[in-house]
Amino acid sequence: MKNNKYLVLAVFILVGTIVHAQAPGFEEDVTDAAPIPGLLLALCAAIGIGVAKLRAKK
Repeated sequence: MKNNKYLVLAVFILVGTIVHAQAPGFEEDVTDAAPIPGLLLALCAAIGIGVAKLRAKK
């Protein structure tokens, strides 16, 4: 079970890094838009709830 937690943590970090990366072929004339901060907060809350439920099942 301990190895599964480390695997899930590594996958979340990897996915988060890939999601925030931009492709090198990004056009110069496009204005950058700020990400919606509420989505990151909701994602963190969902991960926390999931971890709490997994611990409660033990």
